[in-house]
Amino acid sequence: MLLLTLSLIALIIGPAVLAATSNNRRLDNFLFSFVLISVGGILLIDLLPELWSQIGIFLLPPLAIGFFGPGLVEIGFHKAADKAHKVALILGILGLLLHSAIDGIALTENQSNEMLSYAVILHRLVVGLSIWWLVEPVWGRNRSYAIFSLLIIATVLGYFLGDNLMKPEATTPLWIHYFQALVAGTLLHVIIHRPHIDDDGHHHDHAHALQHDPEHSHSHGIVIKHIGYFSFGAIVALVFLWLIHHFH
Repeated sequence: MLLLTLSLIALIIGPAVLAATSNNRRLDNFLFSFVLISVGGILLIDLLPELWSQIGIFLLPPLAIGFFGPGLVEIGFHKAADKAHKVALILGILGLLLHSAIDGIALTENQSNEMLSYAVILHRLVVGLSIWWLVEPVWGRNRSYAIFSLLIIATVLGYFLGDNLMKPEATTPLWIHYFQALVAGTLLHVIIHRPHIDDDGHHHDHAHALQHDPEHSHSHGIVIKHIGYFSFGAIVALVFLWLIHHFH
């Protein structure tokens, strides 16, 4: 139960800090590099190699669809850009719910290996902060609280059902591998194309930008005004990745 409690605390530390901190571009630039490198690193170093070992080159189509799909929708239908982005975000959240359940299972399966359990807990610090940073500007705090409630429930269910779900003869359904590849591409898309904060501390999503610039594209959401904060976020992310793999 201690490991489960620590994993839940790790999940909500980031959101608690961000909810108490007013929006500003410096923090946004720090978090952009931190989330991109830490989450991207976890995907590239952990998830994708594992998926490659399971389904090989067939992981590339769903990965590409998740990453490029919303952008292709925007090219053909400018007004649908925000909807495509939100659909991508929903898919990402569904994938993270599944991932939270897997985290809960991992905590039961590896109680004899505390290092792996600590790796799970450490990476949930990144996951919690990342989800809040991505979701709160788009859906607001009340819906973000609801999403975190679901993540907590999924983790607890995974923890208490882990012994039954992870029997030696159990195999992972093939569709889960493809879904995880789709989610990996989707997460990278929503991170890169997240609404940015202007100098007044306001979020500017795609719909707002299109009203003022019909030629606006998703890539314009990447705004780096404070290179020092951006660089510091990258360094902290690399330290987190090293810690996770050190414990692993």
